[in-house]
Amino acid sequence: MNAIWQYAALSNHQAIEAFTMAEYNRVRDNLKTLTASNVLASQITSASKAIALSLEAIPDQLSANNIVEFFRSVHAPIYGNTIPDSGASSLTIVNDESLEPETNECYQVLAVEIRNIGLLTAIEVSVTIGDVELWGGAVPAGGYVSTMVFPGVFPFILSKGNPLKFSVVAGVAPDMVAKVAYNKTVQN
Repeated sequence: MNAIWQYAALSNHQAIEAFTMAEYNRVRDNLKTLTASNVLASQITSASKAIALSLEAIPDQLSANNIVEFFRSVHAPIYGNTIPDSGASSLTIVNDESLEPETNECYQVLAVEIRNIGLLTAIEVSVTIGDVELWGGAVPAGGYVSTMVFPGVFPFILSKGNPLKFSVVAGVAPDMVAKVAYNKTVQN
């Protein structure tokens, strides 16, 4: 017990409070059979007013803090960056179809091309992300439009719930074919 009092006296850490042996044992006995996911705040406060770190637990807690800090230093700077070798193209998106990432995936859209394979009439196309129109315009008969009609938009990130959708709003719907080039990214 002297070691606990000595540590509490030497440290200015506010989370550490010196307990009498009886208080320490009551906290330990109430919590020792529970996992972290089973512990409720009410159980902690009913046992005592604060959690005391024993001298044996302090090095483990400091090690856990170091592991968390290391993980953050390695992983946090890469959120949103491209996953190597994950480039792909969706080559045959037709009227009212969309490109949408799977659960727990994000796509970085690099380029879009919309073709009118019909040779007789132009088609009017609407490109949306979710329910918001990104672009609307005409695609000439036998021609195409590409990322050049979307100045300053590319690249952008798609996530589940906001698909990139292509719809013919005027003209012959089966004449439209869209292509999208994208990379998978580390989740934001």
